[in-house]
Amino acid sequence: MPRVSESAWPAGDPRRFFDAPIDADQLRASSPNIHARAIAMVVGLVAGVVLIALGWWAIADGRWWSVVLGVLVVLAGLYAVVRGFRAEHAVKPFRGGQLVPGVVVEQADGKVEILVLGDISRDPVSPPRFAYRLISFRAREGTQFVPGQWVPCVMHGFVGPGRRDTWWNFEASPISWATADATVLQNADRMIPEAEWTQLLTGAEQLTELRRRMSKLLVIPDTELPEALRRPASRIGVPVEWQETGRARFVGSLSDRVHPAMP
Repeated sequence: MPRVSESAWPAGDPRRFFDAPIDADQLRASSPNIHARAIAMVVGLVAGVVLIALGWWAIADGRWWSVVLGVLVVLAGLYAVVRGFRAEHAVKPFRGGQLVPGVVVEQADGKVEILVLGDISRDPVSPPRFAYRLISFRAREGTQFVPGQWVPCVMHGFVGPGRRDTWWNFEASPISWATADATVLQNADRMIPEAEWTQLLTGAEQLTELRRRMSKLLVIPDTELPEALRRPASRIGVPVEWQETGRARFVGSLSDRVHPAMP
């Protein structure tokens, strides 16, 4: 397990966000997502043009049901184009993504699986909602992932409607794709509390269940979390007191931050 120092901070704390310089050469050489945006744009554009053309053809038919169907198909085509152009660039996850713990659970024929632990809560006055997420990718030649290897990652690609207080799902990427600086990697390890690294080990027992799930995500019940994760001393970097209702009450400000280990 990575050595944790006094610079470890609870999930959601601004100091937990990756802000190291991005090595463009390292990213091109190691990230399997480096060409993902270009592919998504091409697929979205081609699919969108085909759907829009079919939609206009249906509208030109003139019958009411054909017009309705054509409008729906055109809208689907426009959505495909927009979705393609909104695909994340490989650099984006590393521009302010929150650091989360990860561990390699499988490496076979280039396919890598990393188990990560992330807080999917969106409400700063609610307790954190931790979930296990299984990330799969095909490693680029020259990169090395060994089962049991501890890998700090960044969360990104969140999915969920705005009215919910938690995300439905998220993605994660190893920060080793963005930098090869050993100091940066070690500091990232140390920014994550030991309680999260320890909880991640428990997730290894849930691998079978995670692999069966389409989302590859499994929310952890509060009863299975230690008090340090259920009721952290601060939220979004501000000291809090936990009320009987289970909600947090802010008792400080951003200028009055405390370390989670302090009273």
